[in-house]
Amino acid sequence: MDRDIHAMISDMAKGNMDAFGELYDSISDRVFNYAMTISRNKEMAEDITHEVFLQVHKHAGRIEKMADPVAYIMVSARNHSYNMQKRERRVTGLQDDVPDISAISSAFNRLVFEDAFSALPVKQREVVFLHLICGYKHKEVAAIQNTPVVTVKWRYRQAISKLKEFFAQNGMEEKCDEQI
Repeated sequence: MDRDIHAMISDMAKGNMDAFGELYDSISDRVFNYAMTISRNKEMAEDITHEVFLQVHKHAGRIEKMADPVAYIMVSARNHSYNMQKRERRVTGLQDDVPDISAISSAFNRLVFEDAFSALPVKQREVVFLHLICGYKHKEVAAIQNTPVVTVKWRYRQAISKLKEFFAQNGMEEKCDEQI
């Protein structure tokens, strides 16, 4: 997949807008889901995804020279997510993040998992998302988060432990094994 991404970005840098569309189709879900993991707000995650791809388009010539452009794009999504949250707090004056209820699925298992997942601190949610959902190795997650690998591994173990504890307390140990 990375070779395809490199080719798409290279074509984009040459002005090929079809390549931009292909790149967007290839990884926009990952960018959106990562932004959603951090922001917990569907509209904000959509805005973040839009901003990230505008930056990718603008800097395609520079990005095409990178060894791992997807990691760069994910770091960009992370940074945009945190920056947008800061801006939002300044504008609204709110100190706590409020989850977007419209983004929650009606399926019971998903509701249970999202409840447990949203109870995790944001840094732990990020690690679990990047490792389990996106398939990044701990070392890659550390690079994306600009954090030592040992910290990423600790956050991951803490998060999994908290998820297992949540499911055990609610009598749903089997749900934990299904989801994690």
